[in-house]
Amino acid sequence: MNMHNSLRPGRIAPGSSGPAQAIAAIFAQELQLASVGLDDNFFDLGGDSLAAETLVLAVQNRFGVKLQTSVLLEAPTPREFGRLIALQLPEHPARRLAVQVSGSRGQEPIAMIHGISGSALFANRFGKALKLRYSVIAVRGMGLEPGETPYDSVEEISGNYFDGLSSATGQHPRVVGGICLGGLLAIEVGRLTYEATGERPALLLIDPPPLGSAWLKPMADNSMTAQRRRQITRKVVYWRLLRDGLAAVGLGQSRLGRHARQKAFKSMLVRAAAGFMPSSYPCDMLVLASSEWGATTVEQYKGWASDNTIVETVVMPGLHDKFRAAHMDAIDAAIIAFLDARRAAVPAGMPVR
Repeated sequence: MNMHNSLRPGRIAPGSSGPAQAIAAIFAQELQLASVGLDDNFFDLGGDSLAAETLVLAVQNRFGVKLQTSVLLEAPTPREFGRLIALQLPEHPARRLAVQVSGSRGQEPIAMIHGISGSALFANRFGKALKLRYSVIAVRGMGLEPGETPYDSVEEISGNYFDGLSSATGQHPRVVGGICLGGLLAIEVGRLTYEATGERPALLLIDPPPLGSAWLKPMADNSMTAQRRRQITRKVVYWRLLRDGLAAVGLGQSRLGRHARQKAFKSMLVRAAAGFMPSSYPCDMLVLASSEWGATTVEQYKGWASDNTIVETVVMPGLHDKFRAAHMDAIDAAIIAFLDARRAAVPAGMPVR
């Protein structure tokens, strides 16, 4: 099952830009430059007080916000300016799903998507080395809090995560990762970035499941059958009815109510992702796999790549369930090395295409 491209109301259309990209274009226009990178400094580019006035006026007209010229002292690069503008724009409903884990100025944010539990607490398994180098944003699942309804499909999940991250950071997510099942969602969020910008995203997949797997883990028979689909649907109906019933009698926040809500979320996520097979597109992908799952998944992800897709794989010994805890520092180091090599291969300020 491949995700089709359709735009729901409120979605950013392919070819559009987040605030940071639009502001970079305004920088280039007002400073009469061929192009400006997201981390290029207004003053280093030769900007003066007159250019600052015309630039800030152009940004105000573009986004319908009120700004003072001195804003360029606080946010002299398009990336920083974009984050500031994003705070003033109407908030996307999925923005609350993005949880800031660490902050680092001047680095591309890393968005990491939850696994099967939906919790953002997985980000605690990243070490200091990565958090000191990058701004890390963890994405939790929709449907874990009272009154929330889980998203129904991979398309709806990835589209809302893309919009929420764009709203939270002021730019489309260019470095996206995922834990376990979150790796499949990261692939689709990255696809939306590629469609919107034409730039290759970096994908960081930490022990992802086999592609197209009905069980979302290596199994002898992983094909989706009608019986397996019915089994998944029965669980969705059961846990949703129990969740809603407990909430209706005031027990939604009881231990049983919270358990039912989490099970309802998991069952909906499994129904959305089970059997999903993404199509390939231009991207740079790092697959970090446990030896337990890597025996199945590594060659599969290499085979998934098209001519314009780069896939780097690292297999570490151990079981899937203990993978992140056992290899926290090694995972950090592999991600940093991968992103450093990617950055070194592209001239400063130029997009990755």
